[in-house]
Amino acid sequence: MSIKQLLIPFIALLLFSCGEASRKELLPRNSGAKGEVAVVAPAEVWSTSVGDAIREEMRILMYGLPQDELLLNRVEIKEGGFKEMFQTHRNILKIEIHPNQPAKVQVRRDVYARQQLFIQVNVPSMNALPEVLSTRMKDILRLFHEAEIDRLIERNEDFGKDELNQEVKEHIGLNITMQDKFQVAVKDDDFIWLRLDQSKPLGGYQHSISQGLLIYRRPYQDTIQFSDNSLFAWKNAVNQRYVEGPQNSYMNISERFILPKSKRVVFLDQTAIEIRGLWRMEGYFMGGPFYALSFFNPNDGNQYMVEGYAYAPQFDKAPLIREIEAMVKSIRLDAENQNN
Repeated sequence: MSIKQLLIPFIALLLFSCGEASRKELLPRNSGAKGEVAVVAPAEVWSTSVGDAIREEMRILMYGLPQDELLLNRVEIKEGGFKEMFQTHRNILKIEIHPNQPAKVQVRRDVYARQQLFIQVNVPSMNALPEVLSTRMKDILRLFHEAEIDRLIERNEDFGKDELNQEVKEHIGLNITMQDKFQVAVKDDDFIWLRLDQSKPLGGYQHSISQGLLIYRRPYQDTIQFSDNSLFAWKNAVNQRYVEGPQNSYMNISERFILPKSKRVVFLDQTAIEIRGLWRMEGYFMGGPFYALSFFNPNDGNQYMVEGYAYAPQFDKAPLIREIEAMVKSIRLDAENQNN
């Protein structure tokens, strides 16, 4: 085979890659509010019980908040109104009904805008739609939620401070992308606490909002350390030691309204434990939601807990916890001993 023959497929692949990259660069920025999904469907869908089925299937709450808040908000759009203004929306769920076609779900990215997630559900009839949605909607909303997390991580990469990320790396041994304006509150052996305190106007007054991120580690010896009892006790002990509140109060897991919920997830190509729940200040009337992730670091043989919390009595907590989750999930290990 000649050199020319060898180069032809390589050049074709290169041109395709360059063309795809150039196409994405030419796309406009996405639109729409954070945590919002534009749902596009034929007009007859929204005026029937099938439309009610869509609304019900999308009514999934974010667990671990002190009041009910949807994981993602919904904007309903009739198919005839799906014009240029809506086509750049960050999250689009498009429902198409055509006879003689199999039911399927297609996931596409960057269709009309950059960082856009476009999911299309095809069904042969309107009557087939509820069953498809009942079996696939949780996965669909999970993908939209993960897309929101990825966008926040990319935002933090663009606007966060490299010096703060490096300080965390040098102190605790993890690569992380912190959100802008966070500052180090406490550093100790095997522990660092970063926080952001700000205020936001509502009803003519300024109200406090606080977010925090705690990273700590311990030597890993046995799988029992990933049990709920061990993780909850570890979290409470560290919180009590370092996170002090007014009048000698301290942070603790709250079980008064909901129980903390843990589940196994895949993180950094290995099994990790994700925890959502409520925290409270023991001895003081103060609390809110938290999100935590515990995993093993093969590079140093330690188990890590990375947790974040939000305090914002007058505001929705879901957007704040989503920001916490993005920082937690931005963590990367050094290449050593990784399969990435």
